[in-house]
Order: sequence, then structure tokens, then C-alpha cells
Amino acid sequence: MSTEIPWPESRKEWKPVDMTVTYNGDGAFTAATSSGITFPMEAPVGMGGQGNTPNPIQYLIGSLGGCVGVKIILALGDNGIAVKQMTIGIHGTRVKTMPAFFDHVHLTITLRADADDAMVKNIIDQTLTRLCPIAAMFAEVGEVTAECRIVR
Repeated sequence: MSTEIPWPESRKEWKPVDMTVTYNGDGAFTAATSSGITFPMEAPVGMGGQGNTPNPIQYLIGSLGGCVGVKIILALGDNGIAVKQMTIGIHGTRVKTMPAFFDHVHLTITLRADADDAMVKNIIDQTLTRLCPIAAMFAEVGEVTAECRIVR
């Protein structure tokens, strides 16, 4: 299988990522990207957070869903298919030893689109193994599975 992805360079993710995370007190942090975008983050409630903003693990799981969603929409668009609606439910389990890696992550993807089941399955498989670096990182330490429901 070829590892080459036939996308223009503008879609490829080779650039380094720079971010600064600042502690604000009471378990709260602010993350700032090099372009000036900021977002709040806090420790989990049992570790000093207040439960007002996502904690780092919640952002990580949200990032997985966002990355998978972006790649699926791009791949379907490349095939002339517009996604009218998409939801991605994610359930992850973790090992009970530190560093508490995710041993299994399951995505339930619901698409509203006029798309062929086999094509969508192939796109999802490619997304999880080759196109989404976050899914590929999860797969390095555990199992990543997905199911898709297409609503026409």
C-alpha cells in the first residue's frame, strides 16, 4: 500500500506546532497558539479543577473527533459528496496503570449524506490509519475502532 496521500501541499500537516500554556491559579490554564488563538483548560475536578472548562484529556478526545471529522469531510468532498450533517460519538477506556493510556477508543460516526456505504467505510478506515495523526497516535498505544451510520 502506498503511503503517499494525493493532496495538495496546502492540506498536508508538516508544519511544527507552537503553543504556550499559562497557569492562572485554581487549577485553570490558558493555552495560546502562535497565531494568538487562546482557549481555557483546567485540571480535572479531582485534581484541583473547578469543572468549568474542559480538562486536557477532554480536549484530546475532542481533538480526535475534530481531526477525524475534518478528514472525512475532505475525503467525501474530493468524491463530490457534500456532508449535510455529521456527529461523532467517542467512547474511550483507559488502562488502570499510569500513565493511563487509552487502550480502546470507539467512534460512532453518523453522517447525513448521499454516500455509498463501501466508500464511506474505506474513507473512515483510511482516516483512522493514515489521514488523522491523532487517531494514528491513539492506535500506537491501543485499539481504535469505528462504526458508521449513514442517514440518507
